[in-house]
Amino acid sequence: MEPLATSPDAPTSAPLRVAVRAPAATEVTLVVRSAGGDGDRERRTLLARGGALDAAAGWWHGQTSAAGGDRYWLEVDGGEPLVDPSAEALTFVDGRPVGVVRGAPWPKRPQLVRGDDDTARRYPVVYELHPRGFARTFAGARARLPYLRDLGVDVIELMPVHPFDSSDNYWGYMPIIWGAVHQPYASGPDAAVELADFVSDAHAHGLAVWIDVVFNHTGEGDPTRPTWTLRGLDPSVYRWRDDGRPCDDSGCGNDVDPADPWIRDLVLEALDRYADLGVDGFRFDLASLLTRDGGDLVRRIGDWAERRGVTLVAEPWDLASYQVGRGFPDRRWAQWNDRFRDDVRGFVRAEPGLVPAMAQRVQGSPEIFDGQPWRTVNFVDAHDGLTLHDLTIVTADRHRSWDCGPELRPQQLRNLFTVLLLSAGPAMFVMGDEFGRTQHGHDNPYDIDGPTSWVDWTLLDRSDLRDLHDDVRRLLALRRHLDHEAVRCHGVQGGPDYGYESRSLAWHSGAVYVMANTWWEPLEFAVQAPGGWRFEFASSPSSRQLDDGTVLVAPRSVVVLFDESSTT
Repeated sequence: MEPLATSPDAPTSAPLRVAVRAPAATEVTLVVRSAGGDGDRERRTLLARGGALDAAAGWWHGQTSAAGGDRYWLEVDGGEPLVDPSAEALTFVDGRPVGVVRGAPWPKRPQLVRGDDDTARRYPVVYELHPRGFARTFAGARARLPYLRDLGVDVIELMPVHPFDSSDNYWGYMPIIWGAVHQPYASGPDAAVELADFVSDAHAHGLAVWIDVVFNHTGEGDPTRPTWTLRGLDPSVYRWRDDGRPCDDSGCGNDVDPADPWIRDLVLEALDRYADLGVDGFRFDLASLLTRDGGDLVRRIGDWAERRGVTLVAEPWDLASYQVGRGFPDRRWAQWNDRFRDDVRGFVRAEPGLVPAMAQRVQGSPEIFDGQPWRTVNFVDAHDGLTLHDLTIVTADRHRSWDCGPELRPQQLRNLFTVLLLSAGPAMFVMGDEFGRTQHGHDNPYDIDGPTSWVDWTLLDRSDLRDLHDDVRRLLALRRHLDHEAVRCHGVQGGPDYGYESRSLAWHSGAVYVMANTWWEPLEFAVQAPGGWRFEFASSPSSRQLDDGTVLVAPRSVVVLFDESSTT
């Protein structure tokens, strides 16, 4: 649907124009159900095949009048209602999704402006949250913005806001259409306006907003699931195997074809709409699936992002491809770095042989990202898998996690946060990690809309978890003193010990010096960088700075020093 909806002061109806591709159809009908005084009256308009070129490609066009709030859908050869893939809003009627005509123009807001030398722009701390799990609605999330500003993060990353069927999905990674906003996240009738208001308010608090977008598959899934939109119009937009089964490298039942011109147009249309709301960046779910055309689509998206001034982040893997680092075809994108996740988890739980890898991770993984630390998005947990807290209550090699017991747990949580936040490169953690949010060991609650997946804000009333929150806030403040492009690694007394049984590493960056000891005995570290180093933070109360300036780092703990001379 073209964005032609009426404004509040305009006449009650305006043209509704639709163009869809349905090459196998003999008839395509546009149906509009009135939301006004006509009750449930339906108006039916036959679409016409396009001109010679459009007709050969299977395009159908049509126009009718519609008012804000009217429902509309398409019927192909008298079949079930299908959603216009370009609809600007969506609702469910009789158990099926249909488009909704907007009653006002699509909202437009500016992006957040940061200076070119702003560390928060190049090396942000990203706070991943689920709108419902965090605060139920966009309006509820707006009320929490002062908390996030006070915590010290730079970016709010919203899990998907595309419309999806929430009856069997909570996370939102099964989009019905792409260029609209999930209505249940709104407290009123216009989810796009409420998201735009959230973004504007976040900007007023100095916070950027990214959203997680899912363009690699749709919620139609495999053929056992209902046909709601693209599959009923033109199934060739999906990738198919020679035996007639859909390609499923996403694990969600279907994969779109990134070489298809309509798919490309729909992706860029959706991105434009979200950017118009003021959104500052996009994390692309299973972005490697969008490179099955050889990388042309992601390069087009890169060109688009340069024009719009937004950030792009790839999840550069799927079930059949792994592209972390040089494998991803556009170097303008940052990337989720699962190597950081796995190596840090393993190092903190004292696995052997990881010091060489850790020396790379804390420097921004230069061997993967060619010495460009802004390209690695470091993380230890994300929405899928165990929460940061639950990495310390579950012992599982596949998660690189360890149930360390209640006495050691606070220390291990601080260890994980320290390594994450004081390594070079952007960093990300998940809503509530800063005060020990737990899913009680559940590692895949994609369909659980309830306390397991929600933030329990009462945890902040516990003194031990409030202390954790306050320490994360301290670490975020210390992070402002890093030099992400100049990290030097050290060992306990000299250079790093890269031996297989080594479990210690130190590094300094800017005015920050970190000493990490994951061994089960204390180690005495010498400070090996000039400066006025002050004992600033320790994950264990047993660590201390000795009279000769060396630092006794307790077992399984980290210490952070701060260079006082850097502030003079």
